[in-house]
Amino acid sequence: MSINEAWVATEERLVREADSMGELLTRIRPQISARLIDGPGWERLLERAQETPATMAAFPFGFEIPLQDPVPRADFGVTLVGDSRTAALYQNRGRSGEADASTAGLAWLLDETDREDSLLRRVVGRKMLLEFDVDPSPDRGRQAPGVFLYPVEGALAGDGRQMEELGAVHDALAHACGFSPVAAERRQLERVYRMLKSGTLIKAAGAFPARERAIRIAATGFRTAPGVMAFLERVGWPGDPAVAGAAVSSFEERSAFAYLGVHLDIDANGVGPSLGLSLFPDDNEWLKDIRHWTAIIDVIGEQGYGLAEKLKELARWSTGSTTLFGRAGPLMLVRGIHHIKLVLREDRVEQAKGYVFFLMMSVRPKIGTARGGTAGGTAP
Repeated sequence: MSINEAWVATEERLVREADSMGELLTRIRPQISARLIDGPGWERLLERAQETPATMAAFPFGFEIPLQDPVPRADFGVTLVGDSRTAALYQNRGRSGEADASTAGLAWLLDETDREDSLLRRVVGRKMLLEFDVDPSPDRGRQAPGVFLYPVEGALAGDGRQMEELGAVHDALAHACGFSPVAAERRQLERVYRMLKSGTLIKAAGAFPARERAIRIAATGFRTAPGVMAFLERVGWPGDPAVAGAAVSSFEERSAFAYLGVHLDIDANGVGPSLGLSLFPDDNEWLKDIRHWTAIIDVIGEQGYGLAEKLKELARWSTGSTTLFGRAGPLMLVRGIHHIKLVLREDRVEQAKGYVFFLMMSVRPKIGTARGGTAGGTAP
């Protein structure tokens, strides 16, 4: 069975499993650590997840967990892939006369990447990520999710030559998020792109319609603290590159990472003060073995970037796989850590975040296996 066939089969099963991601998360609650997400944070997360169909669980989804915050909460992210049942649902919603600006923008992106002759499709393929801010405060209204596009391998390599491709990504994000055209913003993005050296690339670009306007990029392929510092100096990050270098060095000394990602917010005035440094322990992503992450988690604890109890729970809970027995039959649930990110502002590390991914896959029951049970149950 091809991966596309597996997605189709899983979406079909999830339609019968739950009406929304909120309902599905409730059903798999035993698989989600209450020490990391609970109370008002969990309830508010379910409200946000209620806005998305359960079929999204056929693609990677997960949680952004702040490791320095004693409150058990997380933001929520889901993947939207073109030519899927889920994509068709968003496209149909977006074409209706009652669609809000966010849904209409997503439908436009899906339509654009459906076209085989589209430059945007050639650059980013047919996958995007939606990131939902989850505020435990009960008085916060519904906010449009952030939208992130992922250039295919090498499409925005650090040689400064793919300006047309970069422009297509910028313009698509601005249009989908309802931003007015700002030429200076695009020029600043092009300037930062030209500062990338060979061996690095733009791995993601996105924007948050509900936040202050900026284009956020993730530039990856950095291997050393001096390499990160030099890049920050070239692009004119308003913080202290030496602080970022010192933070990276504490991990580099332990050989804790294979490569780094640098996350920058770019607007018409240049690079913003917030900086993200993502740590990846292996050149392969989607790792579900906690041993890859032990050194990174240890250094975060030693440097005081995260609470000891949260780090211990992240290591205990966030990786592995199990079989769930739901209404529509057995489903494989895989979870792992995608990356861990430090967030800096000017002259200090403000926080660390763990990005935990989940993936559900339809499986054929073995002969003699009883059907039924709950999605929270685990195979013996």
